[in-house]
Amino acid sequence: MSKNKRRSTRVAAGFEAYVSIGDVVIPVGTKNISLKGALLTGCEDCAPGTHCELHLPLSPGIRIVVDGEIVRHGKAESAMAFKEMDELSFTFLHRLVTLNANEPDDVDEELLQIFEKF
Repeated sequence: MSKNKRRSTRVAAGFEAYVSIGDVVIPVGTKNISLKGALLTGCEDCAPGTHCELHLPLSPGIRIVVDGEIVRHGKAESAMAFKEMDELSFTFLHRLVTLNANEPDDVDEELLQIFEKF
């Protein structure tokens, strides 16, 4: 295994997005994103264990919406693990990660491994 022990391909992603926690909407930025999670900036009130929803607008009328949980919080960034999303959001997320990955075939291989667990 390489030095990077993560099991999912992460791609640099400087998108403006927002996180909703209940009725509170927090503007955030994305440092990187994968099929399984995202590293966010600007979410100072995002404590580990917090259930939230990430909204990532891609263009007018097209956005990725993902339910998840904050799993790590540091001084300048918070890590969110994705738990659930609709098919359209998954399609957009998969395409976004694949198009920006250094090894696009690895993304599809990771996806197959996820489905093999079911």
